[in-house]
Amino acid sequence: MNNHWMRRTLLAVSIQLAIGGVYAAETDNASETAETVQSSEVNDQVATASTDATLAQDKVAEVATTQAAPVSDKVEIDKDATPSLVPSAGTQAANALQQKEGDATQETNLQEVFTSNERQYSLIKKGEISAFYDLDYSYYRDQQINQAIQEGVVYQLRVDEDASHTITNTFTAQYGVLDNLTFSASLPFVAKSNNIKDTTAAGLGDINFGARWEPFPLKAGRLPLILFGNLSTKTGDSPYEINPYKELSTGKGYYSVGVGASTRKYIDPVVLFASVSGNYGFKETGLNQVRGGGDGGARILDEFEPGITGGFSFGFAYSFNYDVSMTMSYQQTFNTNTSFTYTNGESYKAADQSSGMFSIALGVRVSPETIVNGTLGIGLTEDSPDISLGLSFPLDILGFGKKKAS
Repeated sequence: MNNHWMRRTLLAVSIQLAIGGVYAAETDNASETAETVQSSEVNDQVATASTDATLAQDKVAEVATTQAAPVSDKVEIDKDATPSLVPSAGTQAANALQQKEGDATQETNLQEVFTSNERQYSLIKKGEISAFYDLDYSYYRDQQINQAIQEGVVYQLRVDEDASHTITNTFTAQYGVLDNLTFSASLPFVAKSNNIKDTTAAGLGDINFGARWEPFPLKAGRLPLILFGNLSTKTGDSPYEINPYKELSTGKGYYSVGVGASTRKYIDPVVLFASVSGNYGFKETGLNQVRGGGDGGARILDEFEPGITGGFSFGFAYSFNYDVSMTMSYQQTFNTNTSFTYTNGESYKAADQSSGMFSIALGVRVSPETIVNGTLGIGLTEDSPDISLGLSFPLDILGFGKKKAS
């Protein structure tokens, strides 16, 4: 019985040992397989990273070689290859230069069309001569009360519609004394008509002389400054030496001097400009002009003092293209201290006046060096023309172009 129990115990132990060996063998095989797979994946990743690093080094070397190559080296181009859409360095440089050149041309063109219409903002070179012709038309419309009173009774009352038409032809010549100093002279011829007076007049207007000076040279970041002055004569028919009820004048009747300053600023794609000015009219004496009438009797005008006139203007110019441009501006003037003195000792001070005008000018290039400007002005106050029209062009059309003085 003891032998039989021992045999059974030995058999059980043997079976357990066998099972443990098989399990251990399988565990060792699984570990070995996992280590093999893991080692293979690591090797693959290392190989891939190495390949990528090699390609990156080749690309860097290729780019460095291309950039380091001299411009004069010839590059052999495969005609069958598809052209690249990426611009080369040479193309980019050419495009940049072309853009800069275009910008300069646009600014130069805009400055040219602007100064062709607003001459007080520009100068001409030393020794140059230029001439212009300006044709201007203005229309005034007003209502006047025509009444007659006798012994306190109004026996005549009528509202008359007054209209005045004025056409002025002006020839202007400019000469460049220095690069920063320009002299000018204007010769006007005036024609007028008036509905109520039912009369016309034509003749020489008031000759004007002017000068423009730029005290400081142009400098980046600083606005240009042009100082200007003018002297206006009384060569036209004076309104204080004619019969004011039957005749028309072609001049203002007194001498005056004026000074002012202007500046401009180019801001793509427009030019902004502004100016201020002041004028002083010299007193006229010994006029001996008959004024007034009726029951109060006539009075004789002896002295006239024009007073002081000041004003400002501002606007902008815009170039649509090389051939067409537009300028819009506003101008305001004020006149104060105007007085009349009569031979009987009476004096009269006129009310201050203010004139506002809004203008639109269209410039058209008719040749590479000639720009014709047409202007439309609209009066905004009672003391300004209801409407004005203007046409201006340089006389190089007639052979008097800008040139060096001989």
